[in-house]
Amino acid sequence: MSQNSQYRSADLIVERIHGVLGHYPGYRTLHADGRLYKGHFQAYDIARQFTRAVHLQGQELPVSVRFSKGGGNPHAFFNSTVGMATRFYLEDGRVTNLVMLSQKLFFANTIEQFVELVNSAQPIAPGAGPNKAGLDVFLASNPNVMNVFKMRAAAQAPVSFGNTEFHAVHVFRYLNAAGDLHHVRCHWIPVDGVKGQDTEILTHQSVDVLFLELDERLKTSPIEFELELEIGQPGDPLNDATALWPEDRQRVRIGRLRVTGPTSEQEIGDRLMNHDPTMLVDGIEATDDPILQIRRGVYEASAAQRSGGWQASQAQAGGRADGTAKS
Repeated sequence: MSQNSQYRSADLIVERIHGVLGHYPGYRTLHADGRLYKGHFQAYDIARQFTRAVHLQGQELPVSVRFSKGGGNPHAFFNSTVGMATRFYLEDGRVTNLVMLSQKLFFANTIEQFVELVNSAQPIAPGAGPNKAGLDVFLASNPNVMNVFKMRAAAQAPVSFGNTEFHAVHVFRYLNAAGDLHHVRCHWIPVDGVKGQDTEILTHQSVDVLFLELDERLKTSPIEFELELEIGQPGDPLNDATALWPEDRQRVRIGRLRVTGPTSEQEIGDRLMNHDPTMLVDGIEATDDPILQIRRGVYEASAAQRSGGWQASQAQAGGRADGTAKS
């Protein structure tokens, strides 16, 4: 997989997603409505058997978590898909991200298939909504994507972020100090247990209902998750975000996350909070999964579009494009 694959079709993908889901300036292309929380994470000793990654060696580290609503419309009701993007703040000043969904799989396994998917759903007229007939034709000829749509349609909606299991839809390579390699899938498992409800219930509640529930809950106690590794075996698909592994794969809990309260971009000191899942450290490597690879380019294109990029930074600083101060 070439380095350029990280940016191939990124602008087109962002544009076409906006065509299907709507464009809401100032918001992320997907998971537009989200809120930030703070806490800390500490790995268990067993984590070192699988990786030499600095944040998984046992020290307690600060984290931020962005819980989010699925979809591109920040004003929509919650549905069965929510997100959890975790940022670990490392002692040397770097950060690394772990991005997960309440769903186990993604909608495509190649860049070309994803572009074809969003093209098939483009509205036939402005304001007409997604093209269901075009999408049905696409799904009929792409059974792997059809299976993901069916799985998501059957999924229950969350009752609380603190009672939702989250999954990284991609495989990563974990290497320990001896150089031993494991292919893993990562999951956040809520310590308080998993609870769900019918999605229809959420359409009769506030569009902020899960954020409000979490804020109220955190006033009295933190919410906790354990980081679980699903360990791959030879023959398991490594580069297909539409394929599950067999259910009998070994699972190991390697650390605990405690979310303690709300925070903000201002408190963190990062107005973008771009949760690129390929922002990794030694001991964790990306696979050649083309959907994982393209996410860097898509995230960067979306972040620049919603923020104005360096141009907005210059305007806010009262400076000019050449870096000199405005009189």
